[in-house]
Order: sequence, then C-alpha cells, then structure tokens
Amino acid sequence: MNARGFITIRMHELELMKIIEAVIQHRQTIVLAAERLQLCERQVSQLVWRYEAAGPAGLVSAQPTSRTLLANLRAQTRALVRDRYAHFDQHQTAD
Repeated sequence: MNARGFITIRMHELELMKIIEAVIQHRQTIVLAAERLQLCERQVSQLVWRYEAAGPAGLVSAQPTSRTLLANLRAQTRALVRDRYAHFDQHQTAD
C-alpha cells in the first residue's frame, strides 16, 4: 500500500478478489471457488479470512516480483561497485 492508501494488484489477484467476494456474499461455495482457483478448500478459507481481516490488501502478494527483485539487486550492485571502485562509473555505458 502506498502513501495515499492505494494498492497495486495484478490481474490474477483481481480475479481472486472477485471469487473471494462471491464466497463471502454466499454466491459461490468454497468448494467451487477452490476448483476455479485450483486451490484446496483450506487455502480458499484462509483467503476468505485474510480478505475479511484486511480487505483487498490481504489478497495482494507480499512477495515482490522477479522484476522488482532484479531492479533492487541491480541498484545494490551498482552502489557496491560505486563505493569500492570510484573510477568504475567513469567507464560505464548507459543501460
């Protein structure tokens, strides 16, 4: 969640949210939701609990994407190189 209180979700998480809302509103059973999401009933129950406790933010993956991880790793690597090898940036070409 950002400073304004907005969350960013992926299409998969949006679909997940719709299905979990249907379960909460008794428009769909946990069994059918589990089949649709290819999860076990226990996992769907946990998702329902998380949604009820935290709203849509409870369904958003807490793990960063591989793209985010790579960007963070790239930034950390550049910072280390810059700190240890001050002359390195002079010879570096743009990405």
